[in-house]
Amino acid sequence: MAKSPRVTFKMKRIAEDDWQIIAQYPGLEDRLIKGLKSKAEVDEWMNGSRRIDWLRSQGYAK
Repeated sequence: MAKSPRVTFKMKRIAEDDWQIIAQYPGLEDRLIKGLKSKAEVDEWMNGSRRIDWLRSQGYAK
């Protein structure tokens, strides 16, 4: 059985207290998650329930 494509996440520092996460899904336009204030907040988003909540809200997870 073939694996379905997955969303990949990349962090990006815009300024000292302005971070974003770029969500990439093959065949679709990249989406930005904005409003993060530090690398620690990005790490918390990536490793916590907020990532799963976002995936669900976008229809990528059950």
